[in-house]
Amino acid sequence: MKEHILVVDDEAPTRELLSIFFKRRGCTVTTASTGTDALRLVNELPVRLLILDIELGEELSGLDLLEPIKKNRPELAVILFSGIVLDEQTLQKARQKGAAGYLHKTQPLDQMWAEVQRVLQS
Repeated sequence: MKEHILVVDDEAPTRELLSIFFKRRGCTVTTASTGTDALRLVNELPVRLLILDIELGEELSGLDLLEPIKKNRPELAVILFSGIVLDEQTLQKARQKGAAGYLHKTQPLDQMWAEVQRVLQS
């Protein structure tokens, strides 16, 4: 069965790059640009993994969305994704809210893929 990944990022080039990358590895990929769309899609689609940008350029951040998403879909694996380096306190808070991993946008794609596989297999 193909893994279904939802990529949520407010930057279209980032969404497109990750979509192409994960599709080439056999995944089904859906993308969204807002937290509102993310909340709707995780409840409508059989998504196994959510890659969630922390800075969505709107009122709700990726960290704010973690709690309602995990409340409705506790089994859903969530990897936070950011262009900024997160401090240990923020990472700890994210783990407490249910994040299974963290990716930095400048990481090489093969390292991102390794983290996605790790999270999906755990």
